[in-house]
Amino acid sequence: MRSLLPLLVAALVAVVAFPDGADAVWTPIANPGTLVVKQVGNFAVIVYSNADARKHLPLQLVNVVGGETQPVGNGITDYRLVLNVKNTDTGSTALYQCVVRGKPGSRSTTWVLRSFVPYTQAA
Repeated sequence: MRSLLPLLVAALVAVVAFPDGADAVWTPIANPGTLVVKQVGNFAVIVYSNADARKHLPLQLVNVVGGETQPVGNGITDYRLVLNVKNTDTGSTALYQCVVRGKPGSRSTTWVLRSFVPYTQAA
């Protein structure tokens, strides 16, 4: 049992030092119209639209309404964005909130869409 103690301590330190974002601070994005933020939003819409191989959703990013960022570590950032999305079949638009994790400047295969849900404004 004594040999497991260093491993357990290392695991605890890793959990405390690198939380999964629960206690980290989100910083508002000053200009959601920047190229990087638009690319993150477009990535989210494309991945969500093609998530189900049996049914492609005809969605297109109109614009990024707003958002926040949160550093995760090692240059990786979480982006929590509110997106104005158009259904290209019906022409209707709706707001969605997504969370995308990635490292700016890295390949798209290293980016992950963590959530994509209809946006409901807090009361």
